Amino acid sequence: MDQTIRPANVAVLFKLEGIEGVDANPDPTVDALPVEADSVTYGTPWTMEDANEATGSLVAGAPLIIGQVTPISFKSRIKGAGPSVVYSATVKPPLHQPLQACGWRGQFTAAIAAAAATAGGASTLTLPAGFPAVSRAVLGMILLLTGGTGAGAQPAVIEYSAARVATLSETFTPALDATTQVSMPANWSYAQTSPSDTASRLTDQPSGTCYIYEEGRLMKFVGCRGTMTPDGKSARPGYGTFNMTGIYAGRVDAPIPANLVIAGHSAPMLVQGAGVSPAASLNRKATTISTWSVDPGSQIENIDDPNTPYGFGPGQIVDRKKMLKLDPLATLVANRDTITDIGNGVQMPSVLRHGSQTGNRWAMVMPATQPVMLDNGMRGKLRSDDVTLQVRSIGKDGFVRDSDGFLVFY
Repeated sequence: MDQTIRPANVAVLFKLEGIEGVDANPDPTVDALPVEADSVTYGTPWTMEDANEATGSLVAGAPLIIGQVTPISFKSRIKGAGPSVVYSATVKPPLHQPLQACGWRGQFTAAIAAAAATAGGASTLTLPAGFPAVSRAVLGMILLLTGGTGAGAQPAVIEYSAARVATLSETFTPALDATTQVSMPANWSYAQTSPSDTASRLTDQPSGTCYIYEEGRLMKFVGCRGTMTPDGKSARPGYGTFNMTGIYAGRVDAPIPANLVIAGHSAPMLVQGAGVSPAASLNRKATTISTWSVDPGSQIENIDDPNTPYGFGPGQIVDRKKMLKLDPLATLVANRDTITDIGNGVQMPSVLRHGSQTGNRWAMVMPATQPVMLDNGMRGKLRSDDVTLQVRSIGKDGFVRDSDGFLVFY
């Protein structure tokens, strides 16, 4: 009797390639991903087109068998390296490699010890000398206010000057001042890029090798690139759905590795808990959302190339138009006037913060989002404002990445 395949018994490995399209041989002890068991899908390298050749009868002619790029998809809970884990240049979030293959270039930033700010305001803070005097060097990152005015808050940086003036994602009353103690935890931040040449494209948007084990069978794909679509709900973890294309590199019988190591700890939730800073904020105000999603608006262009096994080369990431969708409860015009904001082209920061434990907390920080659409909605028997905002860029950050959204693990 033939063995059956139970797809719930699955393991996904992913490793960035040193040479585009060359198998990177993922290691089960370091390259395994935490994925939702029912989310893993993949295609095959061949498809068929009906032939139109006359055969002298009503019987169809031989089919046209043509090559194709292979779609690959999986969904993961977004989580940090682990509770109480301290990030370093080598200690990275579990999704580090697939994020990079989706064009989210990672940057490690070392911790900066607490010290007193030199000045402050309602939504600005002039940071101490321990912070870099480089424009946008900490853009999108999270500050920890550990003492003095504002103690306990964890605002995101939505702009930063070479004079160390940080514009923050929150408004403080009373205003921050020179009594405010501020530090920054070691973190990995991810942001998308617009490569200017071939060398930067291969660095900013590398390809990867994906191995998918299903109960005794291994599928291999090389030259993988794609898009990552994040979404989530209140009091629940956030998810990243990875949709990639790759080049089929073979299928063999092979058991799931016995030495598989997966980041199996719980993912953090979108909840404020005992914290001071809001879990979800829009335009510097706490926002009562039920669901959120970010459509990356990215496109993968698959390259026709007859000098390949199936007629296609690795896909390339092209343009994007990132859109944020939220469903805050409707409120008085005095509190939020989205219709007027749309008409006036107002831009505002948006922050979604998950978790509170060092090493297993993360935030989606969007310094400039512009509302473009408002629909009337319902949450149960309450009116909601279903808002769509385009995520804008305010320019390059200190690491030559675009500023249309940062995913920061801290």
